[in-house]
Amino acid sequence: MVSQINALEDVTQRHHLLLALILSGYLVVTLLYGAVNPLFEAPDEHWHYFTAQYIAENGRLPYIASGDDYDEWLSQEAAQPPLYYLIGALLIAPVDTSAARDEVWPNKFTSVGDASALININRFVHTGNEVWPWQGYTLAAHILRWLSTLLGLGTLLFIYLAGRRLWPRHIYRALLATALVAFLPQYNFLHASVSNDPLIIFLVSAALWQLIRLWQSGISRARLLLLGLTIGLATLSKNAGISLLFYSVGVLVLLAIRGQAGSVESAASQNTESASGWRLLGATAVWVVLPAVLLAGWLWLRNAGLYGDFTAMNQFVQIAGGDRDYSLLQVFRETRGLWLSLFAVFGWFNLRAPDWVYWFWSALVALAVIGAASRTLKRYRHKKTVPLDKHESSGFLDWAGTILQQGWVLPLLLALWVALVYASLFLFMLRTEAAQGRLLFPALLPLALGMASGLTATNWLRRLSPLIPLAAFFITLYCLFYVIKPAYKVPPTVAEMPAGAQEIDAAMGQGIRLLGALVEPQTVLPGDPLWLTLYWRGDNVAEAAPEFVLSLFGRDNEEIGKVHSYHGRGLYPAGLWPDGQIIADRFGLWVDEETVAPVLAVLDVTLLDGATTRAGEIKIAPHEWPPLEDDRLAQFGPHIDLLDVSVTPQRARPGESLTINILWQARADLDEDLTTLVHLGQPDETPLATGDRQPVDARYPTYVWENGEQIGDYYTLALPGDLSAGRYPLWIGMYNHKTMERLPVIIEGETQPYNVYLAGWVEVE
Repeated sequence: MVSQINALEDVTQRHHLLLALILSGYLVVTLLYGAVNPLFEAPDEHWHYFTAQYIAENGRLPYIASGDDYDEWLSQEAAQPPLYYLIGALLIAPVDTSAARDEVWPNKFTSVGDASALININRFVHTGNEVWPWQGYTLAAHILRWLSTLLGLGTLLFIYLAGRRLWPRHIYRALLATALVAFLPQYNFLHASVSNDPLIIFLVSAALWQLIRLWQSGISRARLLLLGLTIGLATLSKNAGISLLFYSVGVLVLLAIRGQAGSVESAASQNTESASGWRLLGATAVWVVLPAVLLAGWLWLRNAGLYGDFTAMNQFVQIAGGDRDYSLLQVFRETRGLWLSLFAVFGWFNLRAPDWVYWFWSALVALAVIGAASRTLKRYRHKKTVPLDKHESSGFLDWAGTILQQGWVLPLLLALWVALVYASLFLFMLRTEAAQGRLLFPALLPLALGMASGLTATNWLRRLSPLIPLAAFFITLYCLFYVIKPAYKVPPTVAEMPAGAQEIDAAMGQGIRLLGALVEPQTVLPGDPLWLTLYWRGDNVAEAAPEFVLSLFGRDNEEIGKVHSYHGRGLYPAGLWPDGQIIADRFGLWVDEETVAPVLAVLDVTLLDGATTRAGEIKIAPHEWPPLEDDRLAQFGPHIDLLDVSVTPQRARPGESLTINILWQARADLDEDLTTLVHLGQPDETPLATGDRQPVDARYPTYVWENGEQIGDYYTLALPGDLSAGRYPLWIGMYNHKTMERLPVIIEGETQPYNVYLAGWVEVE
């Protein structure tokens, strides 16, 4: 007996040690997220912060004003339930934050919500005000981030406690559920930011744990009152608290129907009472609903008076641009973004992790579902059930009470909370854009418990499950140091440009020089990103944030890519540069999917209110080249085939223009810069008109042609206004414009006189 007790104590200590390791790991990781992720680079974070600061400075709640009185630093958060901001205001009140609005620098080029953005991921420009040691608003914001981190720790404890109640003999499941949440990248990211979400997630988790305890262990006034206070505080934290109130009342109604109060001590000794049957409904109204309404009722009345909506939800919709009136199908189309952001979408919904991170978490969900389904099917096959005939029972309530005593009811109720949270979000998404996974986190407790249950449902899953928390731990660290941190890293200074960079050395104005450019790679496809590095130097830059524009031009000088930004991908405006240092500014831009290729596109850099200079060229090739043709009209030199040529119109008047369309084919990589000859008249005489130029209007010269490429080309020839009527030949050829030496033109093995090819005849009227 003693040995069994000692063994039990050893197991308990081991589990407590594992719990401590999980919680400690969560704290370390989340504090690192808070230190590494720049301030206000999380959705709505600066609005949450400035709402708390407003209360700390003014001693009153804010509200959303109209017109010129609208405060863009608070935005919709001014209409949020205030509990998080009141707590935050108390914590930061001793800190001097008076300079915050002057020192926080919004990035007006930010790409909020665009995960395809290559630059301007940052919502703000981050200056020396944010470096250690923290002071002023920086210190205050980090204090609020620590508050969120501690609330996340509390949520983890309630997940563990709920798991212990559900599985008293399987403590490992509770530990696994806790670890799944503790090392979920999105959870770490959210709980390292200033937000009211951690508070509502914590309070909902606390309430769900209390409901589990009430369902299993019985009712007392103290427990009901604690639940009512928790719900009231949740309602003061976010509108999800209203859903929690209705859900909790529903669970307690089912408890009343079940007709039992559990193990309840006598009222005289424990200040409790039997709460069976309808007495529980009365107790619910008095000890749960009434305290919750008393805590939150004043806020509902205030919202109704200020906004005509007791939830103030209309303000969120209005600020977001009005009711978008989406259909169900349109909302379902946003499911992918909602799914991904459950796991790892950072920044302002514009910074994604690598695909394998989502595959890992999606695979865990799939394994959990498979495990749960396998166990359910196995139990169904082996379970002997006795039909419950309500007609043979003493009444409907007795029959329903018997049903509610089944073990599957409590898991079903927890699943219904998940469904309720999703349904509430779905209804909100019908009106405004809100497909963010963090808004489903109030359902984390049952989701985590369900995952842990499924992942330990079979022997092979149980053997695999110890590796899951370890993998999740390293994945969330990877997301921090290899996804988030590089995204906000400012360009480095270098001693000199690399050997492969093109030298430019152009004075752009405002004390800025563009020294050179390095384009990478040498060839891109339409719809692909083009990466390049511009090498700048600043000396006494005239403005704090000069703007520059980089434009990519294709055929017919059409703009096929553009960047308009501060320097340093929007992170490092020139006013922050050290004087005289070379800044290696590497960034990317997307090439238009509709770009006509092939083309040798040109890059122009313009400093606003300054100069424009050419930064380089980039070859843009089609996604697929046509197959190599052996049937050619003529061969120009050893490596160029003429596949087709046409002249339109073939009948024209003097002064009109002709268009010559040509299809070339390269038989090898070319490195010679050739010009196309286009002559009207006899080949041995001075041409009557010429249209010589490089191929594709000089936008795809021959020195970039590669083996197997087919190039659609065109030329324009203007007929002289005094040209006599008659029939004239039109000749084409190719020559080196430096030496004026023509390539030999070969037809069926014979070199043509004058090295030209007869493209056609033109009748001049």
